[in-house]
Amino acid sequence: MKKVASIFAVALMALGLTTYVIENTAHEFDDLNELSNMIACGDCDSKVDEREDPWG
Repeated sequence: MKKVASIFAVALMALGLTTYVIENTAHEFDDLNELSNMIACGDCDSKVDEREDPWG
């Protein structure tokens, strides 16, 4: 019975650790995606149009 309990405990710990690592990795990718959008966009939230008028 002790062997079964210890094997179950190790399996449960491994599952919990795997879930924790996957959750952390997902948040890191969200942060990188957010940073990438912020860099690529520049100042997208600005309502001022800084483009020159092509007609003069």
